[in-house]
Amino acid sequence: MLSESIVRRRTLLAAAAGAMVAPMVAGRAQAAVPRIYLDPGHGGTDPGAVGNGLQEKDLTLSIALQLRSILQANWSVDVRMSRTTDATVSLADRTNDANAWGAGLFVSVHINSGGGTGFESYRYPAADAATINLHNALHPKVLAGMRSVATVTDRGQKTANFHVLRETNMPAVLTENLFIDTVADANLLKRADFITATATGHAQGIAYYLGLSTPPPTYSTTVDNATVGRFTASSNWGTSTYSAQRYGADYRYANPVLASDAAWFKVNVPAAGNYRIDVWHPADPGYNSATPYVILTAAGNQTVYVDQRANGGTWRSLGTFNLAAGDRDLVGVSRWTSAAGYVIADAVRVTQV
Repeated sequence: MLSESIVRRRTLLAAAAGAMVAPMVAGRAQAAVPRIYLDPGHGGTDPGAVGNGLQEKDLTLSIALQLRSILQANWSVDVRMSRTTDATVSLADRTNDANAWGAGLFVSVHINSGGGTGFESYRYPAADAATINLHNALHPKVLAGMRSVATVTDRGQKTANFHVLRETNMPAVLTENLFIDTVADANLLKRADFITATATGHAQGIAYYLGLSTPPPTYSTTVDNATVGRFTASSNWGTSTYSAQRYGADYRYANPVLASDAAWFKVNVPAAGNYRIDVWHPADPGYNSATPYVILTAAGNQTVYVDQRANGGTWRSLGTFNLAAGDRDLVGVSRWTSAAGYVIADAVRVTQV
């Protein structure tokens, strides 16, 4: 149970912040810059749950770091994290740090285990109204983010006597983001787009609770080599699942040759303007050191050469380009290079800037 002093403090905090003043706002109106405390579960000597080649501590840190970036990029907020690296941090240190800092809310990110499937979230059983508001705001937004990528089971909003929910002086919610020991869930947790969608859902839930205005939408689309109707390549391009650094289920590869035969990613550009183009590829010493990426800009084709032997398994920017509106083959991976090693075509992301 919460001590009487903690209950009293939470009640006073909620009243002072005006939790019930504006019924259309899920959380508390705050005049000062909101202080948000993010807690990536486990870390260091404590890997958390393990399964299907994944460790909970790595996934929670990845989600939380992206969540921090999204919050800071879109709203005027102050964000603090219990850890930003693979560090060992005790439960007491996490809650003591959040309490001493004076955080306005606390979100702890975890991955589930035990053979189930789906998303669930927790608050303390004796939580106050502000905590319930945070829980009600966060849970559906995270679920919606996940469901923007794949079908995810809603396991519901629950209560539990967890240390980080019991010992925090501010509204606190803990999320359990799929099951690491269930193959279907683990396959989603291996996908970069799913991790980003999960982080985005957390950010949107926090922003809604705080009553922060929604930032203007920015166009961004990702095309994978397996995206139906959006990728074309000749029979000279093979399909591989060799590298764990792949974006999705597989990627395409081909031998270099002094001829064209590009693999093309098709993108529907909504309006003329400037767009950042990022590419994803696995890396291997046997891949090509000068893979040509061809971008169809408004001024004509531009080619950017990428060393695919290193820096794989993450988004790499080719640069920002002025693009015309329209649906067309926009980014091609060409085989025309004199460098040795396979050229790889995996995924492309286009974002309006």
